[in-house]
Amino acid sequence: MQDLESVGMKKGLLYETIITTQNRNGVPNAAPIGVICKNKSEIVLNLFEGTHTLENIKANSKFVVNILKDPLVFVGCTTGDLSHDHFKKHGDVFYIKNTDAFFTASVIGTKEIEKEDNISKSKMTIIKADVNEVIIKKESVEPLNRAIFAIIESLVYLTRIKMVDENTAKEYLERIHEMSRTVNRVGSLDHKKAMQNILKYIEND
Repeated sequence: MQDLESVGMKKGLLYETIITTQNRNGVPNAAPIGVICKNKSEIVLNLFEGTHTLENIKANSKFVVNILKDPLVFVGCTTGDLSHDHFKKHGDVFYIKNTDAFFTASVIGTKEIEKEDNISKSKMTIIKADVNEVIIKKESVEPLNRAIFAIIESLVYLTRIKMVDENTAKEYLERIHEMSRTVNRVGSLDHKKAMQNILKYIEND
């Protein structure tokens, strides 16, 4: 049986995916959700109250995680509802038709918490789930982790700092430090080391 390692997911990292669920009437829904890989057969989701995804998972105790890079799908299911022709049935669940890979998951535990930041308090449900079946649709599967993109963006700013005026350079430095926070939050040890090297280069330059 294939597991999360077969689709490139590593323990402890958070990946940007599209999760598909269905309501009690069988109508499919898709939403961009970060998925934490706990190990090769278990994942964790942190879902805010009031979303269709959480409502559907509570109703059915199962969902599908789609691994893909299609920007139109990410934007489409964030800004509205994907049309039915984006979905395809697999057994009794739905997945995204042009996904690179997907896996089915079943809930094994939930915990409700209250998350507080500088703006407000929000109710959140932590969902633990087992991975049941992994389906690879394309030869090359690479789950999205925001850390590598943050590093690349930081390098773009780094190469331009000496070409701009002082105020713009300060703005670029602020953006790099913002990217560093993202890397520290979702990246691997290699991602974090790479970001540290960028910051050290800036300090010593």
